[in-house]
Amino acid sequence: MAKSHIFLSFILYMLKINALKALVGSTDFKIIGVVALYLLAAQLGLWLVFNDISSYPIWAPSGIAFALTILLGYRIWPAIFIGSLITYIIVFTTQGIAISIDVVSVIITISVANVFEALIGLKLYNLFITPEVTPHNKTSGTFILLGISMLVAIIGALTYTLGIYYLQTPTAGVFTKILLSNYLSELIGIWLFTNLIIAWFKNSARVSFSWKGIIESVTYLCAIGALLYVMNKSDLPVALERSFPFLIIPLLFWVSFRSNIQMATLVVVAISIFSTYITINSSGPFILDVPEESLLILQLFILVIGITVVLLSTAIYERQVASNKLALFNENLEVAVDKRTLQLANEIKVREKTEKKILIANDELRKTNEELDNFVYKVSHDLRAPISSILGLVNIAKNDNSKSNVLACIKQIEKSAITQDNFIKDIIELTKNARIKPKREKIDFEQLVNETFDYLKFSMNSIPPKPNFHLHQDKIFYSDMSRMKIIFNNIISNSIKYSDPANTKIDIDIEVVNGHAKIDIQDSGNGIEKKYQSDVFKMFFRATDQNAGSGLGLYIVKETIQKLKGNVSIESELNKGTKLKMKLPNMSARK
Repeated sequence: MAKSHIFLSFILYMLKINALKALVGSTDFKIIGVVALYLLAAQLGLWLVFNDISSYPIWAPSGIAFALTILLGYRIWPAIFIGSLITYIIVFTTQGIAISIDVVSVIITISVANVFEALIGLKLYNLFITPEVTPHNKTSGTFILLGISMLVAIIGALTYTLGIYYLQTPTAGVFTKILLSNYLSELIGIWLFTNLIIAWFKNSARVSFSWKGIIESVTYLCAIGALLYVMNKSDLPVALERSFPFLIIPLLFWVSFRSNIQMATLVVVAISIFSTYITINSSGPFILDVPEESLLILQLFILVIGITVVLLSTAIYERQVASNKLALFNENLEVAVDKRTLQLANEIKVREKTEKKILIANDELRKTNEELDNFVYKVSHDLRAPISSILGLVNIAKNDNSKSNVLACIKQIEKSAITQDNFIKDIIELTKNARIKPKREKIDFEQLVNETFDYLKFSMNSIPPKPNFHLHQDKIFYSDMSRMKIIFNNIISNSIKYSDPANTKIDIDIEVVNGHAKIDIQDSGNGIEKKYQSDVFKMFFRATDQNAGSGLGLYIVKETIQKLKGNVSIESELNKGTKLKMKLPNMSARK
């Protein structure tokens, strides 16, 4: 039961809250609030009255009505009408005008005019003011608001002046003075309080607080407070008293440059009220012999500082926004330039890589074309030559079929067939090396060397010399065994072919360190002339006609080593021997 009571109380409380929110957001509540603010502004205007001439330097209700219409919309017009009715009843009563049918008619007319003043002002404001151009972010918007204020102020001032003229029938000269005074009063009230309210309720994003700003604000308020206090002293020299409008200008510039539009409008309203207060109390720089002239110079002073401060503050804000946009633009431009520069650098790198690849591809293509031309020529020549030789030997054997001649021909035929077979083997090795990917296998160098010499012993029909073999290996070496055999077979067979059989010496030094193998194979053969050493790795190149082979041996060695990602170089001295130095990567190091 207690829980149900608590729940019911909570529901009733929420209903009260929602009802209060609905009430606050309703048009009736807004009308009541606007009436209250209008009467409060009217009380301020009545308080700042020139009693001798019954004139009001600042008519705040006009500015309050215009500003609240901008904020709340045209639906609050009844509040303006009600507030105006009450206000002008008070005004006419304080001026000693008895209430009558004519007075009521004039009050209603003035109240209607005040409603039209606010509504026409709202229409013009919505027509010319846009979110991009407002009174406080663009100086053009400030001038538009000034023009609207000057235009609509005529409605209230002229209607009020005509009402007074109708009730009291002043002279033509007095009518003009009253009209000018009322117009300035309307214009000042509209300008000061419209800017103040719009600044604080439509530009809230520009309000910011910091310790530095607070200290500066306190210093400013102390300075302006001291100045206002001194100006209110009655025993000041006349020159100092008259200098107030000039002394206040630096402080107005200070608030315009160092503060925001909210503080600027608040300071202007405060200075205007203070200036009016000391003037109606017969002190300050605006006291002249004729009250109407005192009123006029006071109103002009208030109007000038009001327009100047708002325009200056807006211009400074507009410049700051433009400066921030320019800084942001420059920052974005720098970022864009850096980004584009990086893109161009990447594009250049890509282009350089592409051009490099193209150059490599062109070199490879040129090389391939040259090799293809040589290959076609050599194949047509070296394959056909043994066949021609064999056919010639066959004809010789037919013509002379003696046993000795036939045996000699058979021996030569065998030699030609072996030459052709070796050439075909070289071509097969070259083709395999180009097409088959390397296979990772454990390499036993001692076994590799022994198998190579065993193979050569049969293929060359001779007993090769025993090599001086030295191996230094701390870790397992991986490579392609079949290609390693091709390399060793070709190099060692060349060492045997181009050496004196009676004085053949072959040294093999192998060292496996740091992820690669260094292999040096040196013989004591005929050597190669220096002028030929740069060409020995070319296809079909023969440095000598002695034991002329296909010219593919060292070319196959070079291509095979390159396929294994290694390199090879040659050192040779004529009649002293040749050394081939190879460096092959350990395939395990790339896994």
